[in-house]
Amino acid sequence: MRKHSVWIRAGVLVAAGGLVLAACGGGDDEGGGTGGSTPGAVEIPTTTDQLFYPSDKKGGTLKALSGSDCDSWDPARTYYATCWDQQRWISRSLLNYKQAPNSAELVPDLATEVPTSPDGGKTWTYTLKDGIKFEDGSPITSKDIKYGIERVFATDIINGGPTYVIDYLQTEPAYEGPYKDPSPDKLGLTSIETPDDKTLIFHLNKPFNDWNFIMASPSATPVPQAKDTGDQYTAHPVASGPYKFDKYVPNQSLTLVRNDQWDPATDEVNKALPDSIEITMGLEAADIDNRILNGDADIFLDQTGVDTALRTQLLSDPELRKARTTVDLSGFLRYMSVTTTVKPFDNIHCRNAVAYAVNKQAQVLARGGPTAGAPAPTMLPPTVAYYADFDLFPTPNSAGDIEKAKAELEACGQPDGFSTKLTARGNRPAEVAQATAIQSDLKKIGINVTIEKFDSSQYFSAVLGIPKNMQDKGYGLAMTGWGADWPSPYGFFSSIVDGRKILDQGNSNYAELNDPVVNKGIDDGLAATEDGAAQTAWTTVDKGVVQSAAYIPLIYDKAMNIYSDRITNVFFTPGFNMVNFAALGVVR
Repeated sequence: MRKHSVWIRAGVLVAAGGLVLAACGGGDDEGGGTGGSTPGAVEIPTTTDQLFYPSDKKGGTLKALSGSDCDSWDPARTYYATCWDQQRWISRSLLNYKQAPNSAELVPDLATEVPTSPDGGKTWTYTLKDGIKFEDGSPITSKDIKYGIERVFATDIINGGPTYVIDYLQTEPAYEGPYKDPSPDKLGLTSIETPDDKTLIFHLNKPFNDWNFIMASPSATPVPQAKDTGDQYTAHPVASGPYKFDKYVPNQSLTLVRNDQWDPATDEVNKALPDSIEITMGLEAADIDNRILNGDADIFLDQTGVDTALRTQLLSDPELRKARTTVDLSGFLRYMSVTTTVKPFDNIHCRNAVAYAVNKQAQVLARGGPTAGAPAPTMLPPTVAYYADFDLFPTPNSAGDIEKAKAELEACGQPDGFSTKLTARGNRPAEVAQATAIQSDLKKIGINVTIEKFDSSQYFSAVLGIPKNMQDKGYGLAMTGWGADWPSPYGFFSSIVDGRKILDQGNSNYAELNDPVVNKGIDDGLAATEDGAAQTAWTTVDKGVVQSAAYIPLIYDKAMNIYSDRITNVFFTPGFNMVNFAALGVVR
C-alpha cells in the first residue's frame, strides 16, 4: 500500500465520482451527485463527502432498525460492516477513525497515539491512556487487550470474525487461544508483550505496515478475562465504550444505555449524544421504510437502502425525498461466489459459462435500478486505492452473452447443462431478487438452479463460512457482498481471495480460490513501496480473481438511504463503508 494510511488517490476519487454521475445521470428520471445538474435529473445528495444535520445536542433516544441481529456482539467474532460500526457504541479499540466526513485517518482511541514501527513493520508499541475503564469500573489494562486478541486464536470456539491477528502474531509452536493455554494467567501468546499495565508491544512474524488498521478493528477490543463466557460472550459483552447492554432479546431487540464508567475526556471518537439507543431487529424492508417515513424510527442500520417500492416513490416525489434522502457509492461490491470444490465448478470452463451468462443489468434492476448500483466488471471497487478499469468477460451492454456461455459449457464437457444450488439471504429481498435473476439467466444455457434461502444472522457463520458444509450440501453458487475491512486493497482482498486463508470454520474465501498468481500478487502489493509497483501488484490480483471465475463481480453497490427528521450528524466513514454511527444524535 502507498504510505499505508492513504485511502484513495485523486484519480480514483474522480473515477468513483464519474461512476456515480454516469450511472445516475443523463436519464429521463434519475440522476445523482451534487455538482451541477442534468436536465430531467433527480438531485439527490450524497453523504460520501459531506456532513448533514450537524448538532452537538445531547439527549433523547436513537431508534434504529435492522433486518436481522448482528452476526455476533462478541468483538472477536463479528464480521458484518454494520456490526463493526455498532460495536463502537459499546466497545473501544486501540485506534479508530477520525470523526470527519470521508476520513480514513486513524486517531488514538484507547492508545495515547498512533505509533510508527521502528523496524519496517515488525514491531509496534502502544501506550494506554489513563482513566479508561470497563462498565463495572475496573481499569482497562494492557493484559485485557492482549487477552481479547488471544481469544481470536481459539478458532474452535471463537470463530466467524477476521483472523488477521492470527496471520501476523502466530508463533511456533502454534498458539491455540486462552482456553487451551497452559500458562497460569492464560496470557501465553509470546508475540505480545505487556511489560506493565499501560504498554503493549506486538512482535509480528513478518513486516506488515497496515497493522494500525487492524488495531482499529473490533479484534483490538479489551475483554476482561474474569467475565469471558466463551462462545456465549455475545449475550453480554462487557462495555468499554460509552454505552452498555441493558435489555437484549436475540434476533428481536437491544437497548443500550449510558455507561457511567466511560470518561468522555479519554475518547475523541465517540460523541455519545443520545441518552439511549433502541435497536429493533428482524424487520421486513417495507416495514423498515414505513417506520422511518412515519417518524417511528430514525435509521436503518444495515445501510443497504430502501426497497424498490419506496425507491420508485422517492424518485417521483421531490417533496417526500428532499429532506432526508441520500444516494451513496458505498464501497461495497455485490458478487457471486462459485464454489471451486463443488462439481462441476472445479472446471474453469463451467465457471466461465456462468460468468458469461449473467446479465449484470438485470442485477442492477433487481436491486432497484441505477440508484442502487452499476454493473461491475472488476472485484476491486472504484472507491479503493489502486482500482483499475478492465473487463475480462465483456458482453453487450453488460447483459450477458448466451453464445459464449454455451461455448464454455461445451469446453467444460456439459453441453446440455447441469443442476446446482444457489444460496441467498432470505430476509434480504434485493438479494433474493438478484438470485432469481441469475436463476433465469442460467436457465437459458441449461443450468438449472435451485435457490436456498437463509437468515442473515446465520448465513456467513453457519452456511458459507464452513467449506465442508458447502461441499456436502452441493452449494455451487452463493450470493454475497463485501466491503474492505479497512480502506486499502489488502483490506478488501485478503480474507476473500487469499488461498492461504481458507479455514475449516469462519472461512471468508467462500469459493476456496487458491491461485498462486493471486497469492503472489497480494504479497507483492504488501511489499510495494512505490505507487507503480503497488498498482501493478493489485491489478494483477484483481485480474487474477476475475479470470478465475471463482468470483463473479456483479454490482458496484449504491444505497438510497432515508433518515428521520430527528437524526443529526450524518456522514460517511470509509473505515466502515457506511454512515458513522458513533457520531449520530437525535433532536427531541
